[in-house]
Amino acid sequence: MCTFALRILPIDVDVLINNAGLGDSGRFATSDPIRNEQMALVNVVAPTSLTRRLLPQMIAKRRGGILNISSSAGFLPIPGDAVYAATKAYVTSFSEAIRAELRGKGVSVCAVCPGPVNTEFQEVAKRPGGQPEMGSKIFFVSTKRVVRAALAALEADRPLVIPGFAMKFAMLLTRLMPMPVVRLILRLSPGRG
Repeated sequence: MCTFALRILPIDVDVLINNAGLGDSGRFATSDPIRNEQMALVNVVAPTSLTRRLLPQMIAKRRGGILNISSSAGFLPIPGDAVYAATKAYVTSFSEAIRAELRGKGVSVCAVCPGPVNTEFQEVAKRPGGQPEMGSKIFFVSTKRVVRAALAALEADRPLVIPGFAMKFAMLLTRLMPMPVVRLILRLSPGRG
């Protein structure tokens, strides 16, 4: 069992951006258990611990903001991205829960749920010998667009933002579909690796 200890010298933080993320492209049954643990530590434990460490001072000052970078993958049980999607579902749910707890405290919390972003993430998430999972180019957004959307959402005190029209529309349709239909579509989709 891994433990995560966070020891930081006292610092004054106005905005916390939990942006670290780690992925893995391929079937869960052939996944590396160490990589799965690393994903849980980076995607779940780190933002939880950092938020817990810095939130009390924001509450005391009655101001602050927390941007938790989640993913649109967190809305779905995605074959080939099981652990990643599950950890990002945690980030979105965690963000929504602490946002509700902070009502009236002067601290804004926003979950940022982009689809694919033009970064090295896909290359790092691929398995040795595999191809990076790229998805449809229509869903890709630039890092600048994600940053602008995230900061605007935090400023407007919005609970969640999905940057990019195509991904926002796709997630709306997905969330309106009955879960049995979503499961059928995912079951029929080609799995990775």
